[in-house]
Amino acid sequence: MTIVKEDRKKTNLDSSKQYIFAVHPHGIHCWALNALAFTTSPFHASFPGFAGKLTGLAASVIFTIPVVRELFLSMGYSDASRSTANKILKEKRSMFVCTGGEEESMLTKPGEDYLVLKKRKGFVRLAILHQTPLVPVFGLGISDLYTTYNFLLPITSWIQKNTGIALPLFHGRWGTPLPYKTPIKILIGNPIDVPINTSRDTKIADPKLVDELHAKYILAVKELHKTHGGGRKLTIV
Repeated sequence: MTIVKEDRKKTNLDSSKQYIFAVHPHGIHCWALNALAFTTSPFHASFPGFAGKLTGLAASVIFTIPVVRELFLSMGYSDASRSTANKILKEKRSMFVCTGGEEESMLTKPGEDYLVLKKRKGFVRLAILHQTPLVPVFGLGISDLYTTYNFLLPITSWIQKNTGIALPLFHGRWGTPLPYKTPIKILIGNPIDVPINTSRDTKIADPKLVDELHAKYILAVKELHKTHGGGRKLTIV
């Protein structure tokens, strides 16, 4: 993995501040999250000072599976519930999450980038409620780490939507779950400031502001991908 800043001169992150890092795409496994989770990664070399200040969110189902649960806990992840996210942000910690989740993993296709984002607004609401800037993070190459098959997509998508368990069909090197040796560029976008919440209820983000910030965020992701994507096709659903 290598780190690519959206703008070499302007893109900078202040470790004394709090951010929500929204990571794309999920792919079969969202390896881009590792750039934030492990302090020995190129991200922490490019943006020092975040060690011990970042908490990742992972799907709730992960924490019901023995051994897998312990693995994610050891890497500093927490359950991706709204209450947990609110607690992390109230503690003034920065947070990173793959917004597309398991549904996005089902759409993984080598050579292209698919994002499930048009209806994903939870992270935007959190940003407004906690007045925390959003930082788009895009892992170019994540979709190319495995060979995928979609001939059973209607069935596996139904299972995912009704049980929360994603069962994408894929394989990596030598027909195993090992990913191909594919370089990944982690694109770090410029922080997006959030508007002040105008809702009378401090526990609810103004829906109009949510829609405006969400649209602004999607545009920022498109621009980031267009600038550094090398002509790859980006589909947002």
